[in-house]
This record gives sequence, C-alpha cells and structure tokens, in this order.
Amino acid sequence: MRRRTFWLLLCLFLGVACFSGYQVLRTLGEYRAGETAYSELEQFVTLPSAPDETAPAEIEETPAEPAWPEVDFAELAAVNPDVAAWLYGPDTGISYPVVQGEDNDYYLDHLFDGTANGAGCLFVDAACQPDLSGRNTVIYGHRMKNGTMFAALGNYREQAYYDAHPSFLLLTPERRYVVEWFSGYVADTEESAWTLDFSGEESYLAWLEEVRGKSDFSCGVSPTEEDRVVTLSTCSYEFENARFVLHGILREIR
Repeated sequence: MRRRTFWLLLCLFLGVACFSGYQVLRTLGEYRAGETAYSELEQFVTLPSAPDETAPAEIEETPAEPAWPEVDFAELAAVNPDVAAWLYGPDTGISYPVVQGEDNDYYLDHLFDGTANGAGCLFVDAACQPDLSGRNTVIYGHRMKNGTMFAALGNYREQAYYDAHPSFLLLTPERRYVVEWFSGYVADTEESAWTLDFSGEESYLAWLEEVRGKSDFSCGVSPTEEDRVVTLSTCSYEFENARFVLHGILREIR
C-alpha cells in the first residue's frame, strides 16, 4: 500500500513538473517570437543616433528640437493596415507601432503582423478618434516580464525616472507630436483614468485636475481645457484590477 502511494505521488510530482516545464518553455518561446517579430519591423524605422556623451556639453538658450525617428508608414501598412502611429520613448526601451482595431480584444494577444502571441501589440482604444482629436486618447499595452512593450511605465512611480524621461514622441502618417507627461499613478479599473467623453469644458477641467492630483511624480506641466491628452495604460500588480496609467499633453510639432 505504501509503495503504491509512493509511486502515485511520484507520478503526480513528475506530471506537475513536466507541465510546469512545458508552460515555462512555452512562455519563453512566446517572448522570443514577440521580440523577433518586432525586431523585424525595425527595418521600417530609423531611430535617432545616441548622443555622443564624450562631446562637451553646449549651453542652449532655447530647447533643442527632438531627434525624431523616421518611420515608413507605407511599408508598415503593407504588413498591417491597422497601423495608426509609432510611439517612441527615448532611452526607455519603448519603440513600437501602435494600431487601432475594431475592438479592444484582438490585439491583446496578437502581434502587429497578426500572429497569435501573448505579447500583443500597442493599440488605441477602439472608441477613440483615429486622428487623436479626442480629449483623451488611450493606448494600451502589456507590461511584459521580459522588459518589452510597456514594462518601463511602472518606473514613472519614481521622480528621478520622470525627470530623465519627461516626454515621448508620437508619430502618425500625417503628423508628429511630443507627449509631455504630467501624471502617472496606479489606478483601479473603476477609476476615471480611461474617460473618453466629457459633458463639457468644466467636466474636462475637473478630470484634468483629478488625474493630475493622483500623480506619483511632480512636474511643471499644467494641462488646460485646450489641450488633448494621451493616456498610456498597462497592468500593475499592487491589487486586483490594478493598472499603471501615464497621462501626457499632446503637442503637435509642425
């Protein structure tokens, strides 16, 4: 009887171990496939060269023009016509295409090229205006454990990280934008961070004041009723249904 129990337990242990090993290998395989797929898209994008840190610093009276990536949207559209933009966060590891689909489900587990993969793709909320003309445009992305996609967003809980990365660049086929971050914090999915429609100017201003007051970092960026906002949203793990959100003002560069 004891021997039979021993063998049953051993088989159970080996079964659990094999299944766990399979799950780990499957996850690692998805990570590699996702990284490879997005690396292949780099042929359509030329990122700015890294600054020469050995060169003497120059004192500038006016802010320097951002170093913009060059994006071939025609080639990206040939791969996926849902492409809406390219999001680039200098020195954050975030440099990805952004799509907008018919719903908010498909790109949770499909790569830019349509391959089924848990890494998904950065995507604009399907209810947002495709030309970014809405008062709040929400972009979703996974917080991957291998450091890809929106993994870096949680770093904005630290003041020093915000100070070093106060803005992103967002390019569309027609326009270029600087996104100046003014608030970042952990939110419950029942909170107002993802509000898209506002009853009027007063409602919008109240929302701006609310989300700015929740920020984990301090900054001198003060949005007004004339500004449009981009919100980046990703998973967080402090509690059930926690998300980290980052709000920024959309500044068009002509």
